[in-house]
Amino acid sequence: MFKQVITIFIMIQLANISAAYANVRGSSITDSLPSKILSEQRDLLVHLPNNYHQNTGLNYPVLFLLDGQRNFSHVAGTLDLLNQDGKAQEMIIVAIKNTHRTRDLTPTYDESYNEWGISGGADNFLDFIEKELIPYVNKNYRTNNFKVLSGHSLGGLLAVYSLQSRPQLFQAHFAFSPSLWWHEQVIFKDAENFLANTARLNNYLYVNLGNESGDMLSAFEQYTQLLKTHTPEGFSYNSDIDKNETHGTSALIGQTLAYRYLDASLQCPEEIISQGLPAIEQFYKIQSEKYGYQIKPSFRAINHAGYIALNKKDVATAIKIFEGNVKSYPKKADGYDSLADGLEANDQLNKALKMMDIALQKSMVENVENNAMKTHRVKILALIKEKSSKSEG
Repeated sequence: MFKQVITIFIMIQLANISAAYANVRGSSITDSLPSKILSEQRDLLVHLPNNYHQNTGLNYPVLFLLDGQRNFSHVAGTLDLLNQDGKAQEMIIVAIKNTHRTRDLTPTYDESYNEWGISGGADNFLDFIEKELIPYVNKNYRTNNFKVLSGHSLGGLLAVYSLQSRPQLFQAHFAFSPSLWWHEQVIFKDAENFLANTARLNNYLYVNLGNESGDMLSAFEQYTQLLKTHTPEGFSYNSDIDKNETHGTSALIGQTLAYRYLDASLQCPEEIISQGLPAIEQFYKIQSEKYGYQIKPSFRAINHAGYIALNKKDVATAIKIFEGNVKSYPKKADGYDSLADGLEANDQLNKALKMMDIALQKSMVENVENNAMKTHRVKILALIKEKSSKSEG
């Protein structure tokens, strides 16, 4: 009996260790709020970015995730991996757990699907999101004005419906295998009119489909044709059909692509970065006006400008740019690593070494991969030793 207890104890401890190492960077918490609009308590899963508690001066975009309990883990994990590779922006994820899925995600009542539950509550659910959930999230978390709605299947239908019925509510929409066939394709009654008669739409849409056929495919093709025919100024979108994915997995691959496409649509273009800091600052001023909140130049854009200057052998300008980026993003390890590159190019090796020590220290707090930084530090130490030997000789 004693051996069995010990065995169970060891297994539990190993499971806890495995779980600890398997955690996505950042922190996940449970939350909830009472809804007067829906007359019920709504449970949430919230994931905060890796640096949320370190960079207390930063506010973040929010991704509102439908079918929250099903999709939360892969959506948070994918975003974290892409963050580490510089392919997506950091976001707060607010996953909404279902109570009455068919009721909340469909725009009209269709008695043919009563076995799924009563339908047609999308407007009421969007009222809940707009008037209760978003104010609650803004009050309790550090958010900016950029909001994304992400949904799959009926959730994808709601994302598309939200775009055309409340285009200012979210700044981006992800719709994976959206059920555009719902209620004899009722969504198309307003879709064409909306797209054709909207002069400007500051928004992004990603929509995809798996290896689906029938009404799913025909409705998808009809909708993407509308997007090609009517594209308002300021609006951008991407659409994909991936025959390797099923209806059930289209959200998995689609979420990855949607993150990357959205990030690319928001980044400062190469041709503007090459023009220097004033052009970059002007780009983000326009972005701020477009989305209705102050957007400061991204770390990535400024750092890129610094390396452009460094490659042109304009070392003084490069150092100035890198120093400015460190000042704007003092918690980011990569900034000190880049500044060390500039100082190294200017033969300020001891200062470069100091920056690498700071970079490594910051990387531990930031929880980022730092092997390249360690190698960089070893290189600078070797250069210092070589320089010292030459001076002594």
